[in-house]
Amino acid sequence: MAWQIQCTASSPPASPPPFTPKCLPPRSLFFTLSATSSSRFCPHHMPSLRSVTCSLSAVESPTSTAGLDDSKTPLLEVKGLTAVIAETKQEILKGVNLVVHQGEIHAIMGKNGSGKSTFSKVLVGHPDYEVTGGSVVFKGENLLDMEPEERSLAGLFMSFQAPIEIPGVNNIDFLHMAYNARRKKLGELELGPLEVLGADLAILDEIDSGLDIDALRDVAKAVNGLLTPKNSVMMITHYRRLLEVIKPTCIHIMEDGRIIKTGDSSLAKVLEEKGYTSISAE
Repeated sequence: MAWQIQCTASSPPASPPPFTPKCLPPRSLFFTLSATSSSRFCPHHMPSLRSVTCSLSAVESPTSTAGLDDSKTPLLEVKGLTAVIAETKQEILKGVNLVVHQGEIHAIMGKNGSGKSTFSKVLVGHPDYEVTGGSVVFKGENLLDMEPEERSLAGLFMSFQAPIEIPGVNNIDFLHMAYNARRKKLGELELGPLEVLGADLAILDEIDSGLDIDALRDVAKAVNGLLTPKNSVMMITHYRRLLEVIKPTCIHIMEDGRIIKTGDSSLAKVLEEKGYTSISAE
């Protein structure tokens, strides 16, 4: 920005006017019948995220960009995202900010009703929610301009906690078919069932729910084995035990539709020992 300076021979230059940042206009997304019909909407998506690099200790993070390495191009950047339930217009997301880079694992924790699952569903374009403001940039493109299947083909994937049942088709077969549809479009070879998690960004919604310790280790082994320097994972969980087998780069705490705190794995220990009230009270 260039400053306009006025001066005379007898007086010093005038002080530059104060800088006032301009807010970006909010982005809105409204789904139509064509965008949300069953023939076009797939409940499983291949996501790609931009990751946040966090500091060594838990920090207040109203924008969840603490420790962000500006030299890296973000995979996913969420700014001021707000959203409502499409049918009732009840506001759920009230200004979510998040940045994810390649090769990072992000964990989102919070009480029931804090907005965790809604956030992930909004990212993949679930028709039950309507974006009312903010912006989401994925791999340099406006994610909110993409329809659900376009987000999937772009590399965004989501594993639902309770996926829709299809008679005769188990969940892993469904994920296998969904991911290979994307690879076929790109002219790439099909992959095996476990390799479907090799999306640019995989959003895992409470994958530890109902798992015993052996099953949890198997899931962790699969996720850790597929993570590369180029893809990222965002996990939604209530429990520290998942974070002991899949080590997160950052942990984000959601409350009332916002990310209120970001930290490293030590933040999960604080939650387990003192509960969410210890975070909310700060």
